[in-house]
Formats: sequence, C-alpha cells, structure tokens
Amino acid sequence: MKKHFILFDRLPERKVRVKPRQPSESSRKRYASARGDCYESNCKRFLEMSLTNSNLKLVHGEVSGQGELSGKTFGHCWILDGAQVLDFSNGRDVKLPKLIYYSIGNVEWIGNFFEYNRDQVLEKTTKTGHWGPWDLKTLL
Repeated sequence: MKKHFILFDRLPERKVRVKPRQPSESSRKRYASARGDCYESNCKRFLEMSLTNSNLKLVHGEVSGQGELSGKTFGHCWILDGAQVLDFSNGRDVKLPKLIYYSIGNVEWIGNFFEYNRDQVLEKTTKTGHWGPWDLKTLL
C-alpha cells in the first residue's frame, strides 16, 4: 500500500506581527483556511523546543507545491533536527527524514533556503516584529 504525503498544499500567511491584535474568531478561521500558518506555528514550536535542544534549526525555504498548488513554488517554514524534519504547520505533526521531505518539496533542487539557530531567530523576530520570512524572497 502506497502512502502519499501532501505537505506543501497551502500558501503561507502574509507577514503577521509577533503580537497581533486578535481578530474575531470567525475571521481568524476564514483567514486560516485560506492560507497556511507555517511561519508562525513552526517558529513558536522551534522557540519552545530549542530551549532543550540546541541542535535545532529553523528553516525558511522555497518549496514546490502539491495539490492545487502543483507547478508553483512558494515560501515555507519547517524545523530541522539533524537528519529529521519537523513540520507543525496547518495543524499537522509531520516528522520525516530530511532526505524525503526535501525531495518532496524539491528544496535542494530549488536551492533557495535559509537556516537559523535560536539566537538568530530571537534577533530576527525582535528586529522585524513578525514570524517570517525574513531573508527568503519568493514570488508567492
């Protein structure tokens, strides 16, 4: 039985302030369903996990879309723990070997990604006031 992974099927949100005003519950659901939450959810989880694991990296990279986004590339965010990728975006709990995750998203083929350690993430969120992307430039 083949398993198919659909990982890169939602565009990330536009840049959201680190401490945004809370919209009404209904507008938040509508907005979240239209776009993904990769930068915010993975950055928050990274900051929690990196307190006890200094080897973690937060990655902002361009990936190839799947599903309705097939044929398009766009920015995405995930956590790198050595040879394992963790992705908590859009309510998921993805844990895959880096080789597989990067192959699905064509990450190394596209070659547009940035890795950050804890100190860099704290500096970037403080300086910019949002979860990212900070250095990554993409069309979508």
